[in-house]
Amino acid sequence: MHILRHSSLAVTFCAVLLVVSAPSARAQDNGQTSPQDQQNQGQQAPGQQNEQQATTPIPAYHSPLASQAGDDSDEEAQPLAPDTTPLSGVQNLSLGTLENAHSYWQPHIDIFGSFDSNPEEGPHGSSWGTWTSLSGGVDVHRIAGNSDLALTYTGGGMISSGASATNGVVQELGVVDKFTLRRWTLSLLDNLSYLPEASFGFGGLGNIGTSGGSSGLGAPFGTPGQTILTGIGQSVANAFATEADVNLTPRTSLTFVGGYSLLHYSNTGLLDSGDASFRAGYNYLATRKDTIAVFYTFTAFRYSNFNQSINDHTIQASYGRRVTGKLAFQVAAGPQVAVSRVAITPGAVSGASGGATSTGSSLTQLYWSLDTNLQYQMKRTALVLSYIHGVNAGSGVLGGSVGDVASGSLTRQMSRTFSSGLTAGYSRNSGSLITSTTPVNETFDYWFAGASFSHPIGRTLGLTLSYQMQYQDSNSAFCIGSLCGQSVIRNLISIGVGWHERPLLF
Repeated sequence: MHILRHSSLAVTFCAVLLVVSAPSARAQDNGQTSPQDQQNQGQQAPGQQNEQQATTPIPAYHSPLASQAGDDSDEEAQPLAPDTTPLSGVQNLSLGTLENAHSYWQPHIDIFGSFDSNPEEGPHGSSWGTWTSLSGGVDVHRIAGNSDLALTYTGGGMISSGASATNGVVQELGVVDKFTLRRWTLSLLDNLSYLPEASFGFGGLGNIGTSGGSSGLGAPFGTPGQTILTGIGQSVANAFATEADVNLTPRTSLTFVGGYSLLHYSNTGLLDSGDASFRAGYNYLATRKDTIAVFYTFTAFRYSNFNQSINDHTIQASYGRRVTGKLAFQVAAGPQVAVSRVAITPGAVSGASGGATSTGSSLTQLYWSLDTNLQYQMKRTALVLSYIHGVNAGSGVLGGSVGDVASGSLTRQMSRTFSSGLTAGYSRNSGSLITSTTPVNETFDYWFAGASFSHPIGRTLGLTLSYQMQYQDSNSAFCIGSLCGQSVIRNLISIGVGWHERPLLF
């Protein structure tokens, strides 16, 4: 019946109304930025780890949007130390690190109700459906001796209120552990995601801030990209990397990185891939704020259910600028040579466009690569932009792809109790279509955009309203599993309440 179809969504809205009707005496006590908010901007610098581990005042509830854009607190924010992340490393530069770092853990629970215009991501849309999403997790930061450990976990599920869509499971885990040994710094990084749909632009839990497996790691060491909509279906993605940094002089250092990532789909019609990567780089601190670097990266793309292999060689020169608490900018560019069994793009024969040459059973193609990231912080506004161009594994749809991926977010603390944010992304992938016996060049263009509004209710509760749109188009008809057509559009409207406990020191 219609009433039963929407029963679980009604429960969610009732819970929200109960929270909103709480006495006004529970209004927010505005406090200083939480350790977790500052931790999201970067890890503690090696030389600052054990200094002044004071017990700072516990803050009131801050929404994820407010934590990025700052707040209107009269209290002085905790001071930041300059970021020391190497430019040729796997992590993006940050705005700075906490000077007064200490160990803590912080749990959170969120419940959302969502209206979905296309719950199965069908090519021509479908009838509106409803979801109830429940998630919980914990953030941990532990400093002990020469170890600096940061862990974040989110787990939950999407429960369909009708037969128009299937249920989904969400599991995300991110771990970064840094060991400082005199002139050496050893970092162990792992990121795992288990999602019911593509991670790029994922908003299934209702809140736009869901990471979708993102970890702040640069290509190609981050969680394998899923920048093509593939319909509803569970997939697991994992990326592990080990980075060793050695300081040669106060201004120069070397970086060595080895990593492996995998992408596996429950839908047998999609490609499962595994990527092994290695990087060696040289960093030079030109000024207190400016760094330059040069590095070489090798990546081997392999597929378990498709006769394709790609060996990718990339040399990049990089520039970075850091202004503590205000700006973190980096850009890397250079030539990229891909040696593949099956042509990634047109130009598979000698003399064709794309600089491809044939050597026996392999094809050598020359491309250009670019990887850039910008973070800019004002008092109440935060801006994050990124763009990547280069060869990737193809998101489970293409047997190798040349892709463009751009994304950005703008968040603003509009008042002491109200924050808002905008987010958007675009990806373009061109490569060999795996569902055809003869490789055919296929191009997918995918956009997503969203808006989110948050309002704290008391010290640990918050109300969030969000909207997200997803649209994908292709230059010809395609079949991705059970998803067949040429374009996909989806709208998602969500409202929910979240409980975020104050940081608990240990």
